Amino acid sequence: MLDYLPTVSLPLDEQGKSMSTPARLYKYRSFSVLSLRMITEAEVFYAQPKTFNDPLDCNPSFEADIGRLELEKTLYRLLRARMSKEDAWKEIDYNRYMSTEYGDYRTEPEVDESLKRNVAYQIEREINRQLGVQGVLSFSQTWRSGLMWSHYADEHRGFCIEYDTTDMAHPNLAPVSYRAPRAIKASDLYAWKLEKDDAAKKRVLDTYYYSKSPEWQYEKEWRDITPDHGLKGVEYRMSAIHFGMRCDRSVMSSIVKLLDNNDDIDLYAVYPRKTTFRLTRELVDRDELAALAIREPGFLMFRKFDEAEPSPILAEPVNDDSDPT
Repeated sequence: MLDYLPTVSLPLDEQGKSMSTPARLYKYRSFSVLSLRMITEAEVFYAQPKTFNDPLDCNPSFEADIGRLELEKTLYRLLRARMSKEDAWKEIDYNRYMSTEYGDYRTEPEVDESLKRNVAYQIEREINRQLGVQGVLSFSQTWRSGLMWSHYADEHRGFCIEYDTTDMAHPNLAPVSYRAPRAIKASDLYAWKLEKDDAAKKRVLDTYYYSKSPEWQYEKEWRDITPDHGLKGVEYRMSAIHFGMRCDRSVMSSIVKLLDNNDDIDLYAVYPRKTTFRLTRELVDRDELAALAIREPGFLMFRKFDEAEPSPILAEPVNDDSDPT
């Protein structure tokens, strides 16, 4: 397995200033068992890149900007992560042998170029094989994005969890770049794997994990990377929960009761400003929500009322034998 990014040097912002990690980051969620476990069990799900809703995310192209021999050396180093020296060289030799069907790669430039494309394709597959098994946890830098509420919190029916990033170091937490190139350069991969160039390694891993199309920049996304994917104990302290504009009061009440008397977690109701589309928030009345109990069905309530107070219509006995005249 390719070693993942051990430390992150944060990029520059649009004004050229060094970015700093926000003290708070946010996770939009619909109401589900997994969402409840995020609260009660302090768990989060690190997703495998191939499950993302954007097929271009963590799926970079590969730019073969070095010669065929350098590409073969790079492929060999990648293959050695999962097979013996002998088997890795067999893969290289097999590629060369198959290319002889079209001529001699040592003397014919067209055949050499065809072999180079095949090696580049294998490198691209090997990158995805090794980097694609790691886990990605996505956050947003803001709780007030209407689009994020619509796309990831069940059209404002869900909630948004706020996490504090200041309690401990997060070496793999970094912002997504919406201006970075999509392609990983073979020269960077070669410099990393054969020359131990840390700057080249960073460029490769930044392109793979922290680069997205400009259309996604409204997400203001930050990511944390782990060596594998799946449910894990969260390494961020939950500091607040924001309820969406359409969040049902029963959901809000249930979460208040789950939190019991934990006053370290603030609870907010999100609503729009009167004169703009910008979202704002206010603290919710925890006592009022906690007081909401399970309601009885209406027919039971009225039956009890009827049993306690008989109808005036039936209060006096009726004499069927009386003469109406």
